[in-house]
Amino acid sequence: MPPASRPSTLARLGEVLRPRRRLVPLAQLGGPPGPAQAAVRAMAQAVPMGGDTLLVRSLGRHKMLVDSRDFTHAPHLAMDGFWEWWTTRFLAEQLRPGQTVIDGGACYGYFSLLAGELVGPSGKVIAIEPNPRSAALLRRNLALNGMEGRAKLEDVALAGPNSGRVMRLALPEGSPMNAHLLPEDLAGTSGPQLASRGPDVALVSTRPLDRYASERPDFVKLDLCGAEEAAYAGMQAMIEANPAIKLLLCFNPQRCASPAGFLEQLAGRFPLRRLVEDGTAQPCNATETLQGGDVMLYLAR
Repeated sequence: MPPASRPSTLARLGEVLRPRRRLVPLAQLGGPPGPAQAAVRAMAQAVPMGGDTLLVRSLGRHKMLVDSRDFTHAPHLAMDGFWEWWTTRFLAEQLRPGQTVIDGGACYGYFSLLAGELVGPSGKVIAIEPNPRSAALLRRNLALNGMEGRAKLEDVALAGPNSGRVMRLALPEGSPMNAHLLPEDLAGTSGPQLASRGPDVALVSTRPLDRYASERPDFVKLDLCGAEEAAYAGMQAMIEANPAIKLLLCFNPQRCASPAGFLEQLAGRFPLRRLVEDGTAQPCNATETLQGGDVMLYLAR
């Protein structure tokens, strides 16, 4: 190498002494929101990868591929490095090594990756995502973060106890996290012939959660954009076999066929609690929960 192009001693020394960014500790994610959020934001990055894909850093720890056409979930990961801090903190404080977690409606795998780290090599994560594009990115994200040994992807949609047939999944433009089974398909009133309406609808296989009862999950998170009622009905054998199970379930009365009846059904098995902004679970009642909007219910005996 010519002398002019050879790195100087000072340059080499500067490279050695340059501060390295360390991963945000898992324990910090379960602490007070302010410092943890600041640490995660400081490490947020987004790099275009081509083909409508961005590479982002989430939670100051995980490398994630997301869809650059997504105007709902992906921008938060790209700019802030986190999503739904109240849920993030709650999971960071609840999950333990060796546990089994089901993440229903996993999208790109933000919560699946967090759960995979928290349960460790002796634990297991089952990430369930029916949106074909999101599922493809999720599969790559599990591999990218070394989770293949403890996490697996199921590219199906969760539905009721008698599910197993193909249903139509609506794919809202710019909002893959809001992909949802069509209500008439969930209700079984769509008729025997299912016709896709073009690129905004995908035909997907469906499955009840009871198919995973043998896994004896410790924790199940369900964010299914209107299929929560059906999915809950399809996990009764799982709950009976594992009374200590804990659930996080996204409830929105506008997306329920019978919101008051569904809440009554949930309250018949579990105390009603909801996650609040600081990431803690607080008691709630049916009246306030039915007022509208998404509520993340925590259901555990």
